[in-house]
Amino acid sequence: MRPHPWPVQDFATLWIEYGTDRGVTSAGAPVKARIGGRRVKPNLLDYLETAAHYNANKIMFTGSVPEAIPGKPHWILAPTEGWTAESVYPRTSSAQYVRNISGHKVYVRTAAEWFGEVRLTPEQARLCWDALAAELRRLDPNTSMFLAPSATGRQLWALSLPKNVDPYQVAPDIADEIHSTSGQHHFEHLVAGPNFTAHEDCVPLIKPAETARMSQFAYVDGRFMYASLCRELGIGPGRRLKQAAAYELMEEEPYSRARIRVRFQVPENWNHVGLLAVKMPGTSDHWYYPNRPGARGETWADMSEVFVARNAGWIIQPVEAVVFDKGRVMDTFGERINRARERVAGNPEYNEKQKAALSAALRAILLQAIGAFASRGPDHAVKVQSAREIPPGFKAVPYGKEYVYTVPGKLTERNREWYHPEIAAQVWGRGRAKVLSGPGAGGASTGALAVPSSTLIGINGDAIYTTALPHWALPVRFGGADDGKVGRLRLKGLLEGDMKIPDTLVRRDQLRSKAEKAGPRAAYEAADDYDESGAA
Repeated sequence: MRPHPWPVQDFATLWIEYGTDRGVTSAGAPVKARIGGRRVKPNLLDYLETAAHYNANKIMFTGSVPEAIPGKPHWILAPTEGWTAESVYPRTSSAQYVRNISGHKVYVRTAAEWFGEVRLTPEQARLCWDALAAELRRLDPNTSMFLAPSATGRQLWALSLPKNVDPYQVAPDIADEIHSTSGQHHFEHLVAGPNFTAHEDCVPLIKPAETARMSQFAYVDGRFMYASLCRELGIGPGRRLKQAAAYELMEEEPYSRARIRVRFQVPENWNHVGLLAVKMPGTSDHWYYPNRPGARGETWADMSEVFVARNAGWIIQPVEAVVFDKGRVMDTFGERINRARERVAGNPEYNEKQKAALSAALRAILLQAIGAFASRGPDHAVKVQSAREIPPGFKAVPYGKEYVYTVPGKLTERNREWYHPEIAAQVWGRGRAKVLSGPGAGGASTGALAVPSSTLIGINGDAIYTTALPHWALPVRFGGADDGKVGRLRLKGLLEGDMKIPDTLVRRDQLRSKAEKAGPRAAYEAADDYDESGAA
């Protein structure tokens, strides 16, 4: 079923720094929020009233937008007297409100949804938005900017489909199976402590009680990784294979586009990270990676993950498989996004902050479009004025004089043609495989398995953190395996000095932020010294 791009409405937008009364319109004219009552700072109601005053249909917040606090009401659910929340999505801090008297609609979004952690003023965000729209139109003149990166990405994907490719949808039973048996990225903290996986088949690689200090902290991640994973993905409808046929497929076509249910055993001499994810019992979306020598498990995995595990000496026994047809359903889309990223990076008219913001937006478009293929619809919150309005079976929490309950997302007829969980599952599976073992320049091996296990702190999607610089993460000119290609794992930052081993995710993330800020300069300077010594 070929998806049909739908037209997008051009929303008059107010770009406003959250918590202040300062902003600009879509045209760049200054805006001052209308603050009601005796308040010194505007609240959500004030911003909605300001949008109505300027006849704007969208508010884009920049600046320090409040983070969600577990157990406390989200700021986007604040009381808005005279306005009704038609849809509220706390996870993305987005909503649609309607003014009761006039019917005026206002969408509430954040610039961070697009530009990530790049701090922008309202005017800077407006200019980046216009620049992003221009860059996407250069890819395809029919491309439009939607409310979210996910919708924008899916539309560009639809426009990028080759005429001879028809992305058939998988059968409902296969789709349900993918939802219940496929995780996303590899997230794991491998240091003993409160954030280590609590399962008997998981063994920490670093124990602070034995190794409390480190002299280096290296942060390595993939260069626009997911654009490199979109090539020649399998397409539906998908065919089921029984055990014998699944075994033959694994042996004869190890690079096939397939998902395999396998029984596996960790080698008795294994002393490294786990390679295959198993769903934590009693949960819907929590996974663990068995690495205890001799541990056994059963799980569904992408063929690329099975390939890595077998190469590492794991014992793999197929149970069944689902194989997809070869296709180029994502090739052009991934190439277009990467082309735009390269053009932004090389455009002298953009300053460094604009380049960072635009690159973040292109990454968001790519990642969120992939995630949207597996979405049956986002959960949304509903506000009601009375407990009597809460439907049976729903649990609501009070918020001021109102009540809020959550409605699970569901697949609608409008979104059905965009529903391709097999695409997302393959990209995520390839990503999990590549962060473990991937190619570098000159045939070098890269990834978590290419570092000593005693140095591996953790894996976070396409990033790895180590206590020693992996030489292969350096650029080729310094003797490493990073030739600048998309998808290569490369050094993002290096810290040197006497540091505590990060036993928690909070401490690890703090080190990552410091390393990213420091960049790879220390490693490059050391490599230069090494070369100058004549030893290289």
